[in-house]
Amino acid sequence: MLLIAILFALGAEKLFPAVQVLRHFDWLGGYSAWLRPRMGALEKGASGVLIVIGPPVLLIGVSYFILHQIQWLLGFAFNVVVLLLCLGPRHLDEQIERYIKSRESNDTEAAHRAAGDLLHEQVSGPSFHLNRAVTESILVQSNERVFAVLFWFALLPPFGAVLYRLSLTLKQVTAKERGVSEFARAAARLHAILDWVPARLVALGYATTGSFVDALSHWRASRARWAGKWEDSSVGVLLASGIGALQLNEDTTPPMLEDAQAEIHEIKSAQALVWRTLVTWIVIIALMVLAGLAV
Repeated sequence: MLLIAILFALGAEKLFPAVQVLRHFDWLGGYSAWLRPRMGALEKGASGVLIVIGPPVLLIGVSYFILHQIQWLLGFAFNVVVLLLCLGPRHLDEQIERYIKSRESNDTEAAHRAAGDLLHEQVSGPSFHLNRAVTESILVQSNERVFAVLFWFALLPPFGAVLYRLSLTLKQVTAKERGVSEFARAAARLHAILDWVPARLVALGYATTGSFVDALSHWRASRARWAGKWEDSSVGVLLASGIGALQLNEDTTPPMLEDAQAEIHEIKSAQALVWRTLVTWIVIIALMVLAGLAV
């Protein structure tokens, strides 16, 4: 049933893109801002983070248990809905296609808007820098939007998916506080812990479905760069493996002449790498189900 739930959710996301409008986790910021002053000393550190995200996660777990006890089909449908809502929140392929179309039509302004929408920030400078930033964002955000959610859903359906999505959202809404707030730093640590294993499995997927030797070479070379920065190492692993798997040059110096077609090809290659990795994950889950290692 696990594999079927995943296939249903991924299929529904592809067939019904309007589901994106239902993926709103903005309430977590307001809920956190309301609750934190009322926690007193408990607000400091990990205890405060668990108090904030614990009740929603527990509610999902209890709801699933009750529905499953009433009728397994209700529990299954609940699983699919929860997973579908925890993916994203935006559809990555849709944003990538918008960027590609603007580049193919030589609409620089539209390309910057599409890239800004994907990156959540504006990137100035040559198109090479913009394009590389989009490529790197695809490699990292595919983990945050899809793979890590699937990983935790597979381990702890359905509240594993909710736990990951809320941890990422809380990290994002408290990002500006990180330099002064222990609560924000604890939120970032929780997300880093939840991201550690799936990010490396995705990086291995990039290597397997791309240039294996180059991916591992870049991965090994990045170890020293992220030594002592374990909270940020998942991003580094994904970028190193992805860039290597795509056989891209890590040199950030733009070429003398812009090559729009080569830059578009880079984006499409990154998109294809993500899709191949996703298919590989699904095949592995299917094999685990057949072997009786998953349900």
